[in-house]
This record gives sequence, structure tokens and C-alpha cells, in this order.
Amino acid sequence: MKKVTHLLVSILCLTMAFTIMMPTAKVQAFNKTTAKKNITVSYKKLPTGILVTYKNKNKTAVKLSATMKFLDADKAELSKEKQENLCLGANSIATFFFAAPRDEYGNCVNYSSYKSSFSVAQSKYKTYAKKIAISSELDKVEAKFAAVNNSGRKLSHIHSTIVFYNSAGTPIRCFTKELSCFNKNSIYQFVISYPDDMAKPSKVKVYIDWAY
Repeated sequence: MKKVTHLLVSILCLTMAFTIMMPTAKVQAFNKTTAKKNITVSYKKLPTGILVTYKNKNKTAVKLSATMKFLDADKAELSKEKQENLCLGANSIATFFFAAPRDEYGNCVNYSSYKSSFSVAQSKYKTYAKKIAISSELDKVEAKFAAVNNSGRKLSHIHSTIVFYNSAGTPIRCFTKELSCFNKNSIYQFVISYPDDMAKPSKVKVYIDWAY
């Protein structure tokens, strides 16, 4: 009996020693400066505003906040807008479309330049943007779309940016759209009619900016 007791005590001591010697995994703290450096930004000027594309090269999702200012020739501010993406996924691309300033009649106002800035923070959400499948069909006067929620779960927010291109590959018009295929395996269909001043596009690209 004493031998059994001594054996159990020895095993317990070895187990405790092994546990103490095991290295503890360190949780790396979120660093805003490093995370921002891992975001690449590109700008495309469209007739109705500026399309900004953000590529997140971080290994984690981030909350992205961006501000756009449109300026006149004297650097005076014509308009200012702030947008947020609460969950830009790791190794993912998302966009913001900032509409150009408009007059009281809804017409675009000429601007001389624009100034943009952004900041990042740790996201509190898990993104399923890559699980939203979308198909498109370009007709003469409109474009038809169908989005499917393949995330396997019910979502609350799904946002998309639809960019139309001409035959030269230049973006000519941009639209944003909330997609309501919140339930798993649900389908959301919608149509975008081309504005009167827009010729039939040659290509369309849809960005799923966030889905959570």
C-alpha cells in the first residue's frame, strides 16, 4: 500500500513540475500603429465621388474608420464625411465610396482636391464576408444580382459596394447596397438600373465590405 501511495505522490510531483515548466502562450496585444501600417489604400476618382479600397494585411480583423474631405482651389472644405467598417477581415479587401459634394439641387459640385485619413482599432466582431456569394448579370438598361448567405449562421449586417467599369477597365459608377440575406442559406435578389448618363458597363465587381 505504501509503495502505491509513494508512486501516486511521485506521479503527482512530476505532473506539477511538467506543468510549471510548460511555457505559457503569450497573447499578442493589438498594436494600432503596426496594424495601420498593414493596411494598403488605393483611390479611384469617379464622376460622382471617390472610391477608396482598403486591403487588410493583418492576421486579425480590424475596425476601420475613415474620413474624406473635398476641397476647393483655396483649400477650403466643401464637404466632409466619415465612414466606419466595424469588421474588415484579415487578409481581406473592403471599400468606402465617398460621394462628391452636391449643391441644393443634387448636382455634383466641382472640387479641386480631396484629403483622406483613416485609423484602425481592434474589431469586436468576426467577419463572414467571404461566405457571402454573389452573382451578377449585365443587361442593356440594368444589372441583376443575387446574393447567398453561405456562412452557416444568421447574420445581422451585410454591406456591399458595387462598381461598374467600362471596356477600358475604368470605374464609371459606384453604388452601395445593404444585403438582407441574413438567414443562413437565404437568397437576396436586387436590380440596379443604369442612370441616364451612364452607358451599359462592360464589367461589374461587387465587394462584400462586411458581414457579421
